[in-house]
Amino acid sequence: MVGGDLRDDLTWVVIELSRVGEQHVAQGTIEKMLRNALDLPVDHQVFIPAITYVRGGERVVNKLMEGYVFVASGLPETHYIALEDQPFVRKVLRASNRGFPVLSVIPNAAVEDMRQQLRTMVADDILVGMKVRVTQGTFTHLDGEVIDIDKDNAQVYIALRSYKVIRTIPRMFLIPLEGADEP
Repeated sequence: MVGGDLRDDLTWVVIELSRVGEQHVAQGTIEKMLRNALDLPVDHQVFIPAITYVRGGERVVNKLMEGYVFVASGLPETHYIALEDQPFVRKVLRASNRGFPVLSVIPNAAVEDMRQQLRTMVADDILVGMKVRVTQGTFTHLDGEVIDIDKDNAQVYIALRSYKVIRTIPRMFLIPLEGADEP
């Protein structure tokens, strides 16, 4: 943020998962559990550095970082700390400031970098014939079928009721459709 107060920028609380939490990442249910435990509004961001989807009938889990999830700051610190009572959380990272515990947070830029890395990992799994969901750009949230790919892009056939189009979309803006969780 140029010329502004850096304390106003979005930051993320770092949460270390237990083995149970890691199992929920693989099942694709950890975000729902976090949202329920924190009573998060739908627009409060949660980032799980993994994506789970089904390809060819098999569950695929691409993990960028194991053992951690990130929840946008903005709630009272006690809400985050109370997560440690949940069986899926090992601990909420904290530091000490003059003897007082304070939440350890990371800047939004770090989470955006992880999102980008995760998209790149998933892009390598995109294949011709695969059903995909577009995650960014003009066709965000639309589903289509990959009809051709090259190093960086995919030709995606998108069919709506009265609109059919083939568009070139960067592979990193696509996720496999079957059971996918967006990064």
